[in-house]
Amino acid sequence: MEIDHRTMELARNYTCQQREVEKHLDSHGTVKSTDIKTYDITVLYGEPYSRLIQKNDKPLSEKEEKKEQEKLDEFVAKRKGESEKDRQKREAKQKKEREEGRAFLRDVANAYDFRIVGEERVDGRPAWVLEATPRKGFQPTQPHADILPKLKGKLWIDKKEYNWVKAEAEATDTISFGWFLARVHKGSHFSFEQVRLNDEVWLLKRFYLNASARVMLFKNLGLEQEDTFSNYKKFTAGTKILPGAREVEPK
Repeated sequence: MEIDHRTMELARNYTCQQREVEKHLDSHGTVKSTDIKTYDITVLYGEPYSRLIQKNDKPLSEKEEKKEQEKLDEFVAKRKGESEKDRQKREAKQKKEREEGRAFLRDVANAYDFRIVGEERVDGRPAWVLEATPRKGFQPTQPHADILPKLKGKLWIDKKEYNWVKAEAEATDTISFGWFLARVHKGSHFSFEQVRLNDEVWLLKRFYLNASARVMLFKNLGLEQEDTFSNYKKFTAGTKILPGAREVEPK
């Protein structure tokens, strides 16, 4: 957990591309439609900014590109024009969210009994395989941590650096979000994979979801989603992003 705290801070210094493949399924698991979106995730004014750059693996239309540029210009103008008081308020909110994230991880550690069930190699690196079983009597301290007893799974922990490199989870019961907003059904699966970069940090490489859900208690949905993260680059704090700027390849 302490390593993961440091990793989250280091991760804020990296940019990447995210390719999101979302498949909508019918009641028999057959794919009805597929949406693919690719985002460029950079760092602006100390926070990640996600910009759509492709749809279905094709460049955006002129109209779509203009819309994304307008959103970027609006974001930059808002940050440049904010008062010192507003900036401090925004940064305090971000700090609070990071602290809540760390507190949620502590809830994760308290929500399960962990047991080593084997050893495997992940991307050529030896790792322990831990089984996570919900612990009786767990009392959540953070919002949404009440879903943890309804999940079971496995963790792969790097034997050299003690960082988690892979995680899998399965819903053992229906999970509700909000008052009648959505319910994720029993049997839904989630998985996460990380990659080691620059001998300093583990960053997300892949997220996978296969779930069935009921939204607003009316419509059952089947969803399979795979997000892959690539082209990581370390962000330089002294870099300034200006409205309308375009990246130029070095000669």
